[in-house]
Amino acid sequence: MSVSVTDGNGGMGRERQTFSTYFYLLGFCVIFFAFTMTSVYSYLQYSHIRTTLVETTKNNDAQLRAAMAMRVSVRERAILLWHMTLQEDFFERDTLFQKFYQHGSDYHQSRSAMLSATLTPDEKNIMALLDQETTKRAPVLRRFAEQLMEDDLSNYTQPLNQVLTDQIAVANLLDSLIALQQSQNEFARENSSSQMDSLLSRLISIVILIITAGFLFASYVIINTSKQSRLLTRVNDELEHLACHDDLTGLPNRMYLLRQLEMVISSSQRTKTPAAIMFIDIDNFKAINDNFGHDVGDQCLMDLSSRMDKALRGSDILGRLGGDEFLVVLADINSTTQAVVVAHKLLQILDTQIEMKDESVTISASIGIYVFSNEKVNAEDAITLADKAMYKAKKSGKNQYCII
Repeated sequence: MSVSVTDGNGGMGRERQTFSTYFYLLGFCVIFFAFTMTSVYSYLQYSHIRTTLVETTKNNDAQLRAAMAMRVSVRERAILLWHMTLQEDFFERDTLFQKFYQHGSDYHQSRSAMLSATLTPDEKNIMALLDQETTKRAPVLRRFAEQLMEDDLSNYTQPLNQVLTDQIAVANLLDSLIALQQSQNEFARENSSSQMDSLLSRLISIVILIITAGFLFASYVIINTSKQSRLLTRVNDELEHLACHDDLTGLPNRMYLLRQLEMVISSSQRTKTPAAIMFIDIDNFKAINDNFGHDVGDQCLMDLSSRMDKALRGSDILGRLGGDEFLVVLADINSTTQAVVVAHKLLQILDTQIEMKDESVTISASIGIYVFSNEKVNAEDAITLADKAMYKAKKSGKNQYCII
């Protein structure tokens, strides 16, 4: 009888042990499965967010480049018409006339590139308005250019003013389109950051639940969560850097410059300390791209950026607005004279010549300076004023500065 009881207890122990083994194995499988599914879900969500951001940013960047190219074409056509009214030599005027039509062709190519991208309803509305404006104003523009070639006009002032006003209306629509695209890029980055934060919150909650399933798996879960947290932090840092810096030169981009400029303006107004911004446009830069190609043009922009950065103080901010346009923020200057000294220094280092084989192009810079005074002005308005000063410098012969 006793032997029978012992065998029964031994059988029950083995059964309990087997049950425990299977229970622990099942628990391990559940925890491992839960952790695995959490990791896969997080990776897929992260990949989806990243892919969406990259695709959205790529599409918006393509639209932004096309819109900026259209904006440049509109601006250049207006400048060429103005030069034609000042040019008495027929052959020189004919050269300007050919460039005028070339910029028109560039405009339509950029417009085609814009339409080939994925447009939002707001962008489609602006493009429709833009097409209406250009359809209405383009014949007047061409007729004025042809009259200049035929020298049918005795007084250019009134028709030139009308044409320039028309171009400004078109340029304003393009500015609205550019601003919309930049805001969409910013929204895409903010939305991705919010989704990343939400994903991280969900991940942490699930990890906490997994940790409570057993101490044996806690270390593994914590290490994995720590790794994923560092990965997400690094990705966010990279996205922040991409959002605030120019891809080509590595300089701060327009969004970052606006943010810094607002702080400089606020500090200047609060402490009554002078500050200034300089809008820099590279003269004849289009000739470099036309003669040597965009690769040489990009290298030239990087070299010029490096030269300017070395010439500035550590407290100054140099950024790229886009294309061949740069912005310098001078904080805590003693007077306007100090800004002028910096402008002279930049004009000297930017006055150079690009040579390749048998061709060479001389480049320089036109600089517009705006010094903050007591009136209240925001960052966008300050840049606009500096831009106007730069155009005055360019119209005065280039390779010089103008203060407004």
